Amino acid sequence: MFKKVSAAVLSATMICSLAACSGQSSTETTTAAAASQTAAGASAETTAGAASAGGEFILGSPQPLTGVNAQAAQATLNGIMLAVEELNAEGGLNGQTIKLVTYDDQGSPEEAVKIANKMVEVDKVDAVIGPLLSTCQMAQGALLNDAKIPTIGIGLSPSFMENGWDYIVRSSLNSDYVMKILAQNMVDLDVHSLAIFSGQDDSSKKAAGSMKAEAEAVGITVTTTETYVDGDTDFSGQAAKLINTKPDAIYAASYANVQPIIAKQLRQFGFEGLCFNKELFQADSLRVAGSAANGWIFAYPYISYKTVDECDIPNMKEFIVKYEAKYGALPYHEGAMRGYDAVKVLAEGIKNAGSTDPEAIMAGIKSISGLEGLGGTFDYTGGDGEGLHSCNSYVIADEKYTVLDKWVGDGGFEAFKAGK
Repeated sequence: MFKKVSAAVLSATMICSLAACSGQSSTETTTAAAASQTAAGASAETTAGAASAGGEFILGSPQPLTGVNAQAAQATLNGIMLAVEELNAEGGLNGQTIKLVTYDDQGSPEEAVKIANKMVEVDKVDAVIGPLLSTCQMAQGALLNDAKIPTIGIGLSPSFMENGWDYIVRSSLNSDYVMKILAQNMVDLDVHSLAIFSGQDDSSKKAAGSMKAEAEAVGITVTTTETYVDGDTDFSGQAAKLINTKPDAIYAASYANVQPIIAKQLRQFGFEGLCFNKELFQADSLRVAGSAANGWIFAYPYISYKTVDECDIPNMKEFIVKYEAKYGALPYHEGAMRGYDAVKVLAEGIKNAGSTDPEAIMAGIKSISGLEGLGGTFDYTGGDGEGLHSCNSYVIADEKYTVLDKWVGDGGFEAFKAGK
């Protein structure tokens, strides 16, 4: 059976996915406006709410606020700011007001290292909510760990949690766990052969390699692996090669900005089978892909809602309402939920510790068990630095998200096969 977990994601528009969010100077602002005024390589400082007097807790967060991931990063930062505002209104962290300092790492590992040095040496941050991109987390991880800066990673790649860093944990879902779930989905759906299509960033390469290993471990033949470079939009050559191997299904290790393009081109080249994605097939990608997205399956802690009324999960609905009220739109990317959950994990760790001493914070985080977040129930007591260990599986049917279990049980899979 496919596991079920409560979580969700919101989205706005795919059309602006390449828009940049940047300013030209460092800016001190209120939380409501900070994210849109962050300069490349510089910081925007935010203190929100009315925490009791007790000094400041400086929270750093580098995100790719310019470039192709700008809007995803903006949504992530919005989620972080919303959590910071709530915590400050409740008294801050152990009586200290949270000052959020944000940075634009431009999606560049080199820039990420520079920013890590600035966070440690200049801004003297007390903790960090890590970048959306795992490559940037990898680049700055050792420096932050050596400086004993408690860091909550939100990237998906297994890589940065394989270094044994004592001061870094993850609040998102390790993509290796997702691949195990997807491999079992494939077995349950009678998939015997699989073609893999992957980006060349660290997260996608890791996910593709993990998917190949997990598929082969359950007896599925991997017919070929094709790759693309970030920024590509014509996948006709790769699509033809993938389809020519006659796989039962195709797995794509891709980001949101290329999801609809891949979906459309695979269908245009005649592939009618099931497709699997390494992470959430974003709501904006679904709007652009239309019917080409039908038959795509993913396993992820969050899903997208087109309207607040579609959500029937109490804590998620509460978040959705607050987010829309604050920012005037649904999040472009599920990074909003990742960022929000990460701050709440940090807060719970400090609450457990009763202190903002770095060593105590990490001990407090690693004692977290049963914390209900937007992505599910967080438990760090396993000692692996991972807070989430499972998630639900979904399929897109009639251009809507449906729990995979339910789709199969209601005859959706049989209807899909008959319609091929």
